[in-house]
Amino acid sequence: MKRPNSNDNPWRAVALTSAIGIDLVVCLAAGYFFGDWLSGTLGGQFWLLGGFLLGLVTGIISIYFMIKQYGGL
Repeated sequence: MKRPNSNDNPWRAVALTSAIGIDLVVCLAAGYFFGDWLSGTLGGQFWLLGGFLLGLVTGIISIYFMIKQYGGL
């Protein structure tokens, strides 16, 4: 008979999924507001897009390390 693994806890999966969603939203919002601030300070609309993309890349990298640490990759 197979022994249950301690990593098979469904609440752990729910917590990781919630943390991924919250992390992505926070990184995207921070990048958007940073880009908006840069657009207001330096002028131009491309700073807003750059800040949003920077937030997206930061969120993806953060999610990768989160999954690597808690997901067992």
